[in-house]
Amino acid sequence: MSRSVRDRISDAEQSAFDRDGVICLRNVLTMDEVDHLRHAVAGQMSRLGHSPTGYDFEALAGQVWDQGRSVDTGEADRFDMQAMKALIRSDAAARPLLEADPSAETGLFFYDVAAWRHDRGVRKVAFDSALPQIAASLLDARYLNFWEDTTFVKAPHTRQKTAFHQDLAYFQIEGDQCVIVWIPLDAASLDNGVTQYVRGSHKWGQVFAPNVFVSQTPFQSSPEGRCPDIELAPEDYDIVSVAVEPGDVIIHHVMTVHGAGGNRSDTWRRAVSFRYCGDQVRYLDRKGAIAQVGVTHDLSDGDRLFSADYPIVWPKPWPGFCLAEAFDVLDGDRTGKA
Repeated sequence: MSRSVRDRISDAEQSAFDRDGVICLRNVLTMDEVDHLRHAVAGQMSRLGHSPTGYDFEALAGQVWDQGRSVDTGEADRFDMQAMKALIRSDAAARPLLEADPSAETGLFFYDVAAWRHDRGVRKVAFDSALPQIAASLLDARYLNFWEDTTFVKAPHTRQKTAFHQDLAYFQIEGDQCVIVWIPLDAASLDNGVTQYVRGSHKWGQVFAPNVFVSQTPFQSSPEGRCPDIELAPEDYDIVSVAVEPGDVIIHHVMTVHGAGGNRSDTWRRAVSFRYCGDQVRYLDRKGAIAQVGVTHDLSDGDRLFSADYPIVWPKPWPGFCLAEAFDVLDGDRTGKA
């Protein structure tokens, strides 16, 4: 794998991130690295209907709003979608979040998670690209843990929007020394659903309950307050977005409120997000957080994230060290597959 074009941030970029809670960095990943992620996403999508973690939120939203239809998620069982349907329909403020699109085509809003656990290419990008060094710098972290990856794909003419939300309460962590890296695998703009951010919202000083993505309805299990209904009055907020190309990344603070429109275009919008935590973050079995896939740790509240479930990806023992390869060896030792 060739080295990425850039692996550092400027003082101006650091200041912009601290001020806005989000920053776009150009030309961070190589095309080889982007292709690793494209390959992984293709594999995830090929298992839709037969995967315990893969969902089509476009189809699910249609099932939610059709009272007479049952919820069918194939073999996916990470979420109780029938209970989620009941929750949304009991929420007087809930409504469909659909993009205006005259096309009669059926869209696809694909969601999956934790490809890093079984895909070496994802590990190479998450562990050994320029991203860990950049994330550690933005967070002023002494060391950096990789938390998880998530895949979000919107096919052409997908009407379903992604409700505005804040990430912190989805995660079993305490502390906000955490960033999310949004990685486009296709050119992305407002036309096909690039992520939009409420600039400066990381400084609001409030944690919001997770919502169900296809509605602003918060999880009842979370004690946190409801995220503002930004879709209802977007003009009241400083919403920013930027068009990006493969190789670019958008990085936001874990407290930054964000969402996305549908895909009104004829082109795909594939994206992967990585989550990184700094040394000040501690484990917290947070009420309302989404249960992670495949974790084996026995961490208690207040513990550092010292677990094979959260690899330390920065700093490296020496320049050029390939953490993904070392992880493969350790994983083989633990599972007996090496």
